[in-house]
Amino acid sequence: MDQIPVIVGMFAGGAGLAAWHLNKQQRKITSHLIDGRRIKVVCVLKDPQAPRWTYGHFVIESGVWSWEPRPRHKNPLMLPPDLEVARVREPGLRESTRLNRRFLVMECTSAQGEVLVAALHGHAEHVFMALSR
Repeated sequence: MDQIPVIVGMFAGGAGLAAWHLNKQQRKITSHLIDGRRIKVVCVLKDPQAPRWTYGHFVIESGVWSWEPRPRHKNPLMLPPDLEVARVREPGLRESTRLNRRFLVMECTSAQGEVLVAALHGHAEHVFMALSR
């Protein structure tokens, strides 16, 4: 019985440390974006005709964005330059098996067709703002 307060205290301390770290990371990314420095946001892309999600980084610097797929992808999906966000939503049931529950999925349209872009809740607004410019 004496160990319960210790376990609860350790759990609360760990949760507090994780929240502090995530808040610090979010403030750092936001300040870099405001200063016009380069930021990299972990994202996942999917062309509706492709069977798999492509992992990589959405890079934003001074109002210009680009996509950097992971180097080991054999056929990386490239983003069209005229991409526009049509809708933002939570991952569906089929997508939740491949994506983290904390991701937001942005359904984007372009002249080449529809593309799905997924990013974590805390970073999705940076991607959304970059694509809305």
